[in-house]
Amino acid sequence: MKLKKMLVTVVKTLVTVGIFVSLFVELGGGTVAVSRTGLTDGSILYRENPASPGFVGKLRAKLTGATLPDPYVPVSSEYACTLALEGGRVFVKTAAGDMVRLRALHHCVDGRLGQVLAGPEDLRPVPLAAATGDTVWVEKQGVQRVPMTVEDLWREVRGLDLAIFVPWILFATFIKFLGILANIVRWKVLLAGQGLEFGFGWLTASYFVGRFFGIVMPSTLGLDGWRLYDTIRISRKPVECATVLAVERITGLIGLIATILLFMPFADLQGRTFADVLQRLAVPLAAAVGLGLMLLLQPSLFAPIIRLVPIAKARNFLESAIRSATAYSTRRSTLVVALVCAVFGQVTTMAMYFGNAMALQVEGVTMLQVFYAAAVMTLFTFLIPTAAGEGVRELMFVELLGGRIPTAKAFLIGHVGFWIEKLLLSFQGGVFLIRAPKSYRRVTREDLERLKEETARERQVRATA
Repeated sequence: MKLKKMLVTVVKTLVTVGIFVSLFVELGGGTVAVSRTGLTDGSILYRENPASPGFVGKLRAKLTGATLPDPYVPVSSEYACTLALEGGRVFVKTAAGDMVRLRALHHCVDGRLGQVLAGPEDLRPVPLAAATGDTVWVEKQGVQRVPMTVEDLWREVRGLDLAIFVPWILFATFIKFLGILANIVRWKVLLAGQGLEFGFGWLTASYFVGRFFGIVMPSTLGLDGWRLYDTIRISRKPVECATVLAVERITGLIGLIATILLFMPFADLQGRTFADVLQRLAVPLAAAVGLGLMLLLQPSLFAPIIRLVPIAKARNFLESAIRSATAYSTRRSTLVVALVCAVFGQVTTMAMYFGNAMALQVEGVTMLQVFYAAAVMTLFTFLIPTAAGEGVRELMFVELLGGRIPTAKAFLIGHVGFWIEKLLLSFQGGVFLIRAPKSYRRVTREDLERLKEETARERQVRATA
């Protein structure tokens, strides 16, 4: 088991690093010489011709001998920066006559191409109006998944208006804190459904200690691992405590998918890969919500089907889910409260990222688009194995909002969320931990493994009884 966990940790780390590399690594970039007057009057600036066919159209034209339209059309120097800001590609004809993609946003000042490089090796920006000679130097955009550099991020950070940033970050932190309280209420209600009564204050302290462990310790000592340990330590009922967490996961996924479906018609993010994929999966996602509700309300209906699953591990997992759901099938009011808390918790997460967008003074997207992007991001943190979801946050916002807003801003919307969740709303657990009894500070991985074994044995005894 230790080897398996180590491999999972390594895989998550590699995936996280891979996402960041894919966002920042650029191949074939550099500097090129262009005509100073051509750049000033825009006569060497171009964009892709919207009438130009794709690969299939070009192949058909080659076979039939048809004439293809010019691949590029002129674009004015005034519109070049707007086009780049909207995610379009701006091309420039070099002094050697080659057509290359221009990293336009690095040369824009007040919406116009107003600055160039000091020299072929000197990347300091200088005003275009102050440049002399027939040629000037500009940046060529190489092959890169998204047109963004670390310098772009640093430029955005340096340009923050703290008078705007701080209040909105406080709002984002507070609204997410309300969502955490809703999750604690859901945990308390589900525990009560198993006949386990815990005080709200004790559960709050335990929840934040779990969040703290999720930052500083290996994955098995994260939020769920700690909560399982803590509640079993007090109640000595491992099956009931594990059942609560299992049902909590089911209600959380139902709430998340339902929220995505709710905001999907209003997001207007067509043309974005992940948004289009989810749009086409709307019916299966709705079916998943229906099946999830049926699993909670009528779990016995699924038992005959699950026995037909050929893979033993999958069959055991599904049987465990049914056993967990059965515990609440007659407690409809408990499930309703848990589902409401799950939806509310998800909405507060979406609102937190909207607060991040406002803190960064993002323009060009609506509140509903930010909300929807945040919900999709949350779903993909479950699907893509990364360290604490890092990398997925940034990737999803870049993919869904990049082009409508500067890529660096889209990246930072997700990244700031990481620091709010993992720092501003997790360090409190360390305070609770320090002030807690010594038994809180003695938890080890062996304790968790022992509790898992006890839970498995008790479930097996109940299943055969």
